Amino acid sequence: MNDNDLESLLTGLTPRAPSVEMRQRVAAEMELDRQWMRAPVRHRSTWRLPAFWASVGAAAAVLVMTVMQPAATRSPASIARVSAPQSVMPVSTIREMVDAQDEGIQYNQESQLPEQHVKLVSVERHAWIDPRDGAHITVEMPREDSVILPVSFQ
Repeated sequence: MNDNDLESLLTGLTPRAPSVEMRQRVAAEMELDRQWMRAPVRHRSTWRLPAFWASVGAAAAVLVMTVMQPAATRSPASIARVSAPQSVMPVSTIREMVDAQDEGIQYNQESQLPEQHVKLVSVERHAWIDPRDGAHITVEMPREDSVILPVSFQ
């Protein structure tokens, strides 16, 4: 059988007509789609869900800021409250060095001695866990420290 015979055989084929059962199923599906399109559309307010998540984020930020207050701004009452056992347990504190910039050798104005100035850029990650529900809290804080090292020319 060559290609021409095969092609003429295929062009002579006609598709079979759909069965009555198939026509009824398609008609039922089409009617169901029409019913859904005719159903009244309820317009939900689109601002409530984003506002809810924004308020949850703001509440979490306020909670973290109250827990992580610097010691200088704490009142004596809050120091007593912080020193009491809390529900969250510290898991880890990691300091990752990101960059070290050499700012060169400078002379101290008082002693006239040379000093090496270095700027260290790092990120501190503090992690806590709440044993009641297993929630993890992680805070990342960037740090920038200036370090002065003594220099001796020998």
